[in-house]
Amino acid sequence: MSQLVSDAMKQQAALLSMLRRENIYTYSLEVSSSCSNHIVVSGAERINFISNNYLGFSTHPKVLEAVKRGVELYGLGIGGSPMACGTTDIHYRLQDKIARLYEREACVLLASGYQALLGSIQAAIGKGDVALLDSLVHRSIVDGVTLSGSDRRMWLHNDTQDLESLLARVRTKYARMLIIVDSVYSMDGDWADLPELYRLKEEHGALLLIDEAHSLGVLGKRGYGLPDHFDMPHAPDVIAGTFSKFAGAVGGFVAGPADFIDHLRHNASAYIFSASLPPMTVAGVNKSFELLDEEPQWRQNLWDNISYFLKGLNVLGFDTGPSRTAVVPLIIRDVEKTMIFNKMIFDEGVFASPIVHPAVPPAESRIRLGVMATHTREDLDRSLGVFEKVGKKLEII
Repeated sequence: MSQLVSDAMKQQAALLSMLRRENIYTYSLEVSSSCSNHIVVSGAERINFISNNYLGFSTHPKVLEAVKRGVELYGLGIGGSPMACGTTDIHYRLQDKIARLYEREACVLLASGYQALLGSIQAAIGKGDVALLDSLVHRSIVDGVTLSGSDRRMWLHNDTQDLESLLARVRTKYARMLIIVDSVYSMDGDWADLPELYRLKEEHGALLLIDEAHSLGVLGKRGYGLPDHFDMPHAPDVIAGTFSKFAGAVGGFVAGPADFIDHLRHNASAYIFSASLPPMTVAGVNKSFELLDEEPQWRQNLWDNISYFLKGLNVLGFDTGPSRTAVVPLIIRDVEKTMIFNKMIFDEGVFASPIVHPAVPPAESRIRLGVMATHTREDLDRSLGVFEKVGKKLEII
């Protein structure tokens, strides 16, 4: 092996070699179609549960037409950072749209949701501050805190009593406290208690940042995420998110007070030192936001599918944890069984994602399923039949 590979890396390499040898390795397989309810992977069509394209907007005809117009007007890309030539008129229009949607003074676009979290955290806190993280936040948040130079404290998942105790212990030790949560958690499919978080941040003089990645387009009367769901648009101080879920695209955003967004633009490395989002992508995302209002039936379809699918899995005896959104885990609690289960359903025509260590502890190993508005009842019933067959064969149910 290369000298670049350490002993720890060699251990992982041995595990990966075993998975490939046993023909149960299903990561980074070759996809040769769009990611709708069905997907062509490894040369065959399968039911798609691996994508986060919850509303199916990435293949919506109106979105595709908007992308085509974007290419005609702006070409493939800008070839510059947002601070240089990378902020076009269509970038400004999308920023204004998101700011209005979340009832914020300003918004800025970044190249990915990951960078949106890095940039927003770096702009909000630094040395002498502390970030208070729910224990199940996305890795991008942990990385953002590390890069910010602030201290980090974790509190038990969705346990606001534990957070309250932590706030009381640290409030006199730091210049500022930033509470950070996922609106919807990417592994369990549950959501944050925004009313309690708002109460605690107000009582203790903290700030609140929420990651809307899996919430935007899914939660709320209008699909505007967790603040819309609780009718508390002003509860968070800063809102970050991505376009890779509700729009099935790429890119991220940060929305908040105008002075904070201006500070981010001039100080966040994730914004300054990265190429701008291609205008054609921005055009497609802009149309996706319009569809949230123009075609609410997609969100209704999604929730009908979530309810039907969760009920079917629970009747079969699968452990779906606390999920109540489009993120549905099949918690298997065994790494080897998880990998074998995933390969067996793949061979039966269902494409899903095995989640094992280090993404989750070994005892929390699971299959992660993403429900889509475009899944048909036939898709769901066929998948439930496959899960039942494989689950019984492996004695999971």
